[in-house]
Amino acid sequence: MSAITEDRHEPGVPRTANAIAAALAPGRKGVFLEELLAAQAGDDQFAVMERWHLRATADSTRTDADRTEVAALRAGNRSGVRDLDQVLAALAHNR
Repeated sequence: MSAITEDRHEPGVPRTANAIAAALAPGRKGVFLEELLAAQAGDDQFAVMERWHLRATADSTRTDADRTEVAALRAGNRSGVRDLDQVLAALAHNR
């Protein structure tokens, strides 16, 4: 089975500079653009886009609830953190 959809497009964030920049969280967009502008045309720019593509995909699918949980974890607050079994059950039920 392929990750390519019937209309021949890869799902998620397209691998273009504009799409990656648009999908990144606001705090990361500037760093990405600086790295991209500093890279030499060709392979160097492609490498920058490849490095940032996964981060852009993650940023574009993150919800406000995810951001709240991440902020709490970074602050050392583990209340409300679900164990792996709960996470897997939620994923199985699309919650």
